[in-house]
Amino acid sequence: MTEQPSGTPMTEEASKPASQSESTESNEPQLAQEQEHNLGEQAQHGQAAEATQQTEEPTVTESAISEASTSHRGSKRPKESKDGDYNNQQQTKKQKKRLDLVNTEDDLKSAEYYFENNLRKIKPYYFKYQTFAKGRWLGRKVIEVFNTEFRDRDNTFYERAIGDGRIKINGETVSTDYIVKNSDIVAHDIHRHEPPVANLPVKVVREDDGVIIVDKPSSIPVHPSGRYRHNTILHILMKEQGYKDLFPVNRLDRLTSGLMIMALSVKKAREFESMMQKCEIKKEYICKVKGQFPSGVTECHEPIHVASFKLTLNTVHPDGKPCSTIFQRLRYDPSSDTSIVLAQPKTGRTHQIRVHLQWLGYPITNDPLYHNTDIWGERNGQGGISEEMEKELVQKLLACGDMEDEADYALAASNLDKSETDSTPGQYQAEFCPICGLPSRADPEPEKRIMYLHAWRYQAKGWSFETELPEWAREGLPSDSDSASTTIAAAAANDGPSTKTTQ
Repeated sequence: MTEQPSGTPMTEEASKPASQSESTESNEPQLAQEQEHNLGEQAQHGQAAEATQQTEEPTVTESAISEASTSHRGSKRPKESKDGDYNNQQQTKKQKKRLDLVNTEDDLKSAEYYFENNLRKIKPYYFKYQTFAKGRWLGRKVIEVFNTEFRDRDNTFYERAIGDGRIKINGETVSTDYIVKNSDIVAHDIHRHEPPVANLPVKVVREDDGVIIVDKPSSIPVHPSGRYRHNTILHILMKEQGYKDLFPVNRLDRLTSGLMIMALSVKKAREFESMMQKCEIKKEYICKVKGQFPSGVTECHEPIHVASFKLTLNTVHPDGKPCSTIFQRLRYDPSSDTSIVLAQPKTGRTHQIRVHLQWLGYPITNDPLYHNTDIWGERNGQGGISEEMEKELVQKLLACGDMEDEADYALAASNLDKSETDSTPGQYQAEFCPICGLPSRADPEPEKRIMYLHAWRYQAKGWSFETELPEWAREGLPSDSDSASTTIAAAAANDGPSTKTTQ
């Protein structure tokens, strides 16, 4: 979620963006700034969403509290979160009460970056999360809400936080037995520890007619969400390059790299939103997939639905929404049994490219979610899965506990994400914060900071924006030109006959 312009109060309705889906292939721009401050911080890995991205209304950690105002598309949203009818107490559908937000300029003063082990890190800082009470909290004791909804700390911690006034209701200190009511504002002052991201430059490759074109590195989220706030594209650009108000037109998943269009005004963002809605913008991505992808052009028109909003998990399903992606192989490398593929999504479903590649049997080689046989079984979801298997898969991932995003759910489910506080010899030795007691975490391994999916070019009538190709995509492609467009065109021409396959 993005940030409200400096010093501007916000209503829930006014702040709602055109799309809340942190989707690698989203059709809709993000025009709003942060709808609500999240409540608390999660002690485990990761976040729930390009995100991502779409999230449902399950039991969540404090870092996921902002999901209350997330827009849902693809599958039906639970009735309770649509109508707000809980425990015979009716919430207003369009709540217009205001929250006092932190001034963005003042907020950025707390961002003290430092660089270590090829990572961009943030010194821990104090921050207040606040939100309107969610419907399912109504009629429950505040201590019960924190113990069941935000399980990253124990009951003793929350009792002390309530007693010390670090958790307040409507700005007032309350007892642990306080009953949460409709329209209550729940706030929590917390000592925040952000995860590190890759120490790669956030390049502004072009500034043109009210927009800036950014080449986003992998591993850095686009906007404040979950445990990430200052280690985001928006805050890095504001802090280090002096930009004030930025409105992302498209968004990319945390692990996805590539082109981002950021409008410098709401008016300009609305112009791009209109083009997105009319499908007037052509989007092209580069990916590295497992196996010998068919030469020529391959079309996939399988419908996609949301298997779980919380997990940001999507699958091909006959009842899903229409979805089309055109692929073209650029190169096949027999030595690694991988292919470089150009992908052109014609619709804007969450994880569209990744899901279609999985269904075709050529998943992105290092996709932690959709190329993971520990989750999907021996066939890794090729050709689709049964509804029974989908339900089992969702339950398996949810059983991993609360995570930051789909990458961490996948790693936990496949036992790749070892305990970072394990004191076994040779394992990472955690240190505990003297202020809040939060254990430190081992730095993420380099291979877990990247996914071989890159947003290369966006174009429409009168304009075309593109980025350089990442190193993993340039390997083996024609290198006699400095232009990525020329390189890709040459690769497509050299890759064999222009056949067409429709799936």
